[in-house]
Amino acid sequence: MMQSHQADGVFQGGGVKGLALAGALEEFANSERHPENNVQQWVQLAGTSAGAIVAAYLATGHTAAETAGLIGQTDFSEFEDWGPGGKLLGGAINLAGHHGLARGKVFHDWFRGHINDQTFGDVHSAGRNLKLIATDITRGEMLVLPDSLSSYRLTEDSAPIDPMGFPIADAVRMSMSIPYFFQPIQLIHAQTGVTSTIVDGGVLSNFPVWIFDVEDRDPTRPTFGFKLIGGKDVGSGMGKVIKAFGWPAEMGASIFHTTTGAWDKYWVSHSTYVRTCPISAGDIGTTEFDMTDAQKQWLLSSGQQAAGTFLSQWDPSQYVNSSGRKLQ
Repeated sequence: MMQSHQADGVFQGGGVKGLALAGALEEFANSERHPENNVQQWVQLAGTSAGAIVAAYLATGHTAAETAGLIGQTDFSEFEDWGPGGKLLGGAINLAGHHGLARGKVFHDWFRGHINDQTFGDVHSAGRNLKLIATDITRGEMLVLPDSLSSYRLTEDSAPIDPMGFPIADAVRMSMSIPYFFQPIQLIHAQTGVTSTIVDGGVLSNFPVWIFDVEDRDPTRPTFGFKLIGGKDVGSGMGKVIKAFGWPAEMGASIFHTTTGAWDKYWVSHSTYVRTCPISAGDIGTTEFDMTDAQKQWLLSSGQQAAGTFLSQWDPSQYVNSSGRKLQ
């Protein structure tokens, strides 16, 4: 039985396949089908890329049903802001000049509006904790936002970033900057003054299920991980443009897909398995932004079914985190 119906949640990245995460959340909240193991309050939340969107929306005070409603009703194709000339011309110009097909501004403004421009400090004041994963490819470092932000400046002349005052929408935009698809974000490293390029957190950690684990005490509530299984890789929706730029762009997209998969396989241990809900993404691609309504409904249903199966088999006595700690 889950005490107080509280839990922490960690959500894997996966582009538009993240819709399945919302379906799983709805099932976790279902008190009729899961009277003992349903989750009514997510206290600490973390995510990468699409998982960052889900985690951030929950952390800013929204329910599982509201999360599913928002993502399920969104026309993802609107986020493909190539500019004049469409994907093949405008996208190619963006890719050549700014290292990403889509600008990412439409997504940023959309998400900022839906969370009322909240900051990490707003989430903290509400008694929740939010961690988002991004990657500094200039320095070769994984960033945990907001913590890592204090090491950067927005401009050369500005003060180091205040993590608690940083807009969550800006951090989510960093975390979901799929290489070659969305233009990366640039920040100034405070100590060196060197401009850092920030991209999708999945380059280094696509599934940080370990992020809330501690070594010195047993957890009072479980951390559940939501992991997407299958689906097409990140290049599936932009192959023509990537191929037009030759082998360097094709190889870059392949490297991104390989690194995210390798990290996920590394973390398949007992402590990960017993608290991870695996969700099939079928054959839907990470950047398949023009999904049909039928595909969207399939993803939602896949998440619901996976969560139902997981909760029916979940045994709190078997729970253990990466530090070997069991539930109190």
